[in-house]
Amino acid sequence: MTTNVLRITEHPPLRRDQAFERLRDAIITGHFTPGERLIERDLCEKMGVSRTSIREVLRRLEAERLIEVEPRRGPVVARVTRKQVAEIYEVRALLEAALVRRFTQKASEEDVATLRGIYEDLRVVRETENVPGIVDLTRRFTDHMMKVVDHELIGDIHQKLIARISVLRVLAISLPGRLEESARELAIVMDAIERRDADLAAQSLTTYVLNAAEAALKRLDASEHAEPR
Repeated sequence: MTTNVLRITEHPPLRRDQAFERLRDAIITGHFTPGERLIERDLCEKMGVSRTSIREVLRRLEAERLIEVEPRRGPVVARVTRKQVAEIYEVRALLEAALVRRFTQKASEEDVATLRGIYEDLRVVRETENVPGIVDLTRRFTDHMMKVVDHELIGDIHQKLIARISVLRVLAISLPGRLEESARELAIVMDAIERRDADLAAQSLTTYVLNAAEAALKRLDASEHAEPR
């Protein structure tokens, strides 16, 4: 881990929020590995913030279930089990299918054009295999639909899962061939939205999410088998 990835440049009171975002992104994109200890002193030095700020950041990350506090070890990056992966993707598929269905039915032409713009940016970033960019733009794609649909319950539940969804997204696209496959799947979703075919949009997005689940599980199995006994 290099200092540049974590170093905070903002002034108080923004430093604590920036520290949270920086450390959160570092965990999501795999700069820290599952089970790795997060030592307060080291984080203070690398990020240039106080221990009080780091403790608040760690509490927020624990609330998002990105870290766990283990006895005698302290904060560590959360490990994910096959059961958790399956459950998260199952709920995500239900939520996002309902979301895209409502968006397709409700969105204005301007809303759809904005979504197309985000999709095109994502398509370009996918070609560069820029993982942080892919994660950010994929989240923006969903966030735009959330904003237009304005369904409070879907938004609340999805927000509670978004950090772990992002972690699993990085895991899934690391499977050889998944990045290209997911691009083709999302193209079908985008086309269905533009044609105002709500059923196809929901069905295609469900396929996209469930295939991502399969890829994430394959990568999880591979990483577990690679660990020394």
